[in-house]
Amino acid sequence: MKKFAVYSLMIIGLQFGCQHDPIISIEPDPCQIPLSYQIDILPLIQETCNYSGCHDGAYNDYEGIEPKLQSGKLVDRVFHRMNDPVLRMPPSKTVYPNVIREHLTQEELDLLQCWINQGYPR
Repeated sequence: MKKFAVYSLMIIGLQFGCQHDPIISIEPDPCQIPLSYQIDILPLIQETCNYSGCHDGAYNDYEGIEPKLQSGKLVDRVFHRMNDPVLRMPPSKTVYPNVIREHLTQEELDLLQCWINQGYPR
């Protein structure tokens, strides 16, 4: 009978003890998910640099952006020159008034970095 009482108290304690624990949602690491230009990167490119007054649709397909990837200009302009208002991508509105968005979010930078680390998949 003592064992039954002890087990019952343990079950009740566990049931109510976990009731207020936060639910932790683990997002998948974007670098572990295969990325592609067409699905993952093109929407970002279209929103931040592929519009009229900027690159005017030059990057609508992989072939358009491929020379910037091969030369390293994309990495240089997005990551290495992010503090330069003229040379960074996207540039500053003070330099290029037609710019829609002046900065990429950290999430967007992380996504680009994962895509780069994966070898710029199409």
